Amino acid sequence: MGESRVGHFTGFAHTFPTHARLPQPESRRSRDHAGNQWEDQVECSGTDMAAAIKNLKTSYSNLETDERVKFYDSWAQDYEQHMSVMDYQAPRFGVGTVDSVYVGDRENALVLDVPCGTGLVADGLHELGFKNFHGIDGSDRMLKIAESKGLYQRLTSWILTSDRPLPIEPGSYDLVMIVGGLAQQHLPCDILPEMLRVTKTGGFICFTLRAEESDHRSKLLASIQELVSKGLWEKVVERHVQKWQKEILKTGLTEEYVDGVAAVYRKI
Repeated sequence: MGESRVGHFTGFAHTFPTHARLPQPESRRSRDHAGNQWEDQVECSGTDMAAAIKNLKTSYSNLETDERVKFYDSWAQDYEQHMSVMDYQAPRFGVGTVDSVYVGDRENALVLDVPCGTGLVADGLHELGFKNFHGIDGSDRMLKIAESKGLYQRLTSWILTSDRPLPIEPGSYDLVMIVGGLAQQHLPCDILPEMLRVTKTGGFICFTLRAEESDHRSKLLASIQELVSKGLWEKVVERHVQKWQKEILKTGLTEEYVDGVAAVYRKI
């Protein structure tokens, strides 16, 4: 998919409203033998819990790129409602962290949201005074929903990989948001230099991570530190958050929460 009438671009997103949580589905809970699983059922709020949990599990599974694009296309319409089931709040924490350190001209700042998903990060930033957004995502149907919100001046369908850089000039953005995109099985671990390339000198990059021990996270942390060591960016703030989201396992959604991290770095 090329440029649309709004524009068009990235990988895959898990994004959410930032200042207020999405309404949580009212539910009847039952437990398995371990005492911590949601029973798959259709709740009175209209949320199909069986479908929601199936899609949440799939989102964390190991899919090939074309399979993941098809999956997000099929999930786009229900994405926001299903993500609320696991109390996903990364965008709220990410945008709040940016709010705590961004002292520049928000109205004229140009923001890149990658991957933008259905546009929920832009929702939160817009409430904080940011007005100019470019979004990138690999799912055309997610982009369609983002377009309907009327916040983006440009949206681009683009699969971002290590050997397929963004179609963007260097030093284009005042703020780059990577909320949810660095989750395992989403954007590649070595994508941060590309995010730096499109950021203006002195500009900010905000990203979110689950605070779990994994090979994927270890590789990301190594990449982050390498860029610090090379003098390419510096940490502005790092916020450790408890109750980041409910844990999703192969067996289903638990009521246990995992922690997360929202960080902002400045390009030097």
